[in-house]
Amino acid sequence: MAFLSSKTGQFTYFSLQLSESDWSRKYVLDFGGNIGNMLRDPSSTIDEERYWCIDVVEESIKSGKAAFPKAHWIFYHRYCFFFNPHGAPRLKLPELDQQFDYIVAYSVFTNTSRADMFDLVYQLRNRLSAGGALAFTFIDPHYRSWLPSRYDGNNLRWRLEREIFLEKEKGNTLAIDVDGLIERAHDATWFVLVNGEDLYLESEATKTYEPEQQRTYHTFYSVAYMQSLFPEATILPPVNDEMQHCCVIRN
Repeated sequence: MAFLSSKTGQFTYFSLQLSESDWSRKYVLDFGGNIGNMLRDPSSTIDEERYWCIDVVEESIKSGKAAFPKAHWIFYHRYCFFFNPHGAPRLKLPELDQQFDYIVAYSVFTNTSRADMFDLVYQLRNRLSAGGALAFTFIDPHYRSWLPSRYDGNNLRWRLEREIFLEKEKGNTLAIDVDGLIERAHDATWFVLVNGEDLYLESEATKTYEPEQQRTYHTFYSVAYMQSLFPEATILPPVNDEMQHCCVIRN
């Protein structure tokens, strides 16, 4: 089943992180933008004709194009765990004639390998205009995004409990040792969590999962580790009631 996101708020999130609310004259590339929820955000100031969306879910591209025909929609047939398991690994980005003022990626590199993140960030940076900015989100597993009165746990605990909840909604029982996994990951600077229960500490050498076995793939990075990967970047804390930090790289 194709993944079509109904979440909005992405424009508000990135406009706060980039300290600019008027994007009406900006050329914007929404990498992994699904059905174009940046445009659907009630606060969006993006000119539809200056908006490009690239996504690995073909159905989302078709849906976005139907809703916003003046925007630019590009299906990217690259492998992505669960989202496009039959895609081509390490496929280069499509050639584009346009350079962009802002390139954003919301909850994209949270669902890809570290190697894919490096490869794609390098390619995306080459598509920035002079003075442009690339902004993408990541999740620090040890960070507590909300006050204890609202949720008394870190981001990893939230994800593990969310995995159990989502499987329960499907009528499945997922027996996850939440406390045990949190303890194992306590000192890790980064790790991969596959299907909510397989934990790979500071390694992306995961076992092979056939397409029908693929449910979720989450990569977590501490703030300090992300800063070490991209020392030229500015790392910003979550805003807009989100759990995701933002890595901003300016050209």
